[in-house]
Amino acid sequence: MTLPSADHQAPACGACHGETTHDGDDFVCYDCHLAFDPETLEARFLDPDAEVCGQPCDNTWHDDNAITVGEGFNCHPCQLPKGHDGANWFHWTGCEPITLTSPAPATAGANT
Repeated sequence: MTLPSADHQAPACGACHGETTHDGDDFVCYDCHLAFDPETLEARFLDPDAEVCGQPCDNTWHDDNAITVGEGFNCHPCQLPKGHDGANWFHWTGCEPITLTSPAPATAGANT
């Protein structure tokens, strides 16, 4: 008796972390309308003529000091194709965590 061998699995979508399927050429996330190159995993739009969604980040956890005092996020517009299936719940914006700058200390008599 031998042990079973491992099965290769499709990579997760880099935007929604959902399952992808292999369509014969690429790994595809149908929710995000993205195709991933099987060798490099580089993403591209399924429809090369699709426009960028462009919706702003609406994640309230990305507000300044929402998770940790002194930290926030540098948010960007959604980079998924317009019409992606997660439009009611998810926009991938590539938000980057940042350290917030402290306001300048008040100087006595500065406003006189």
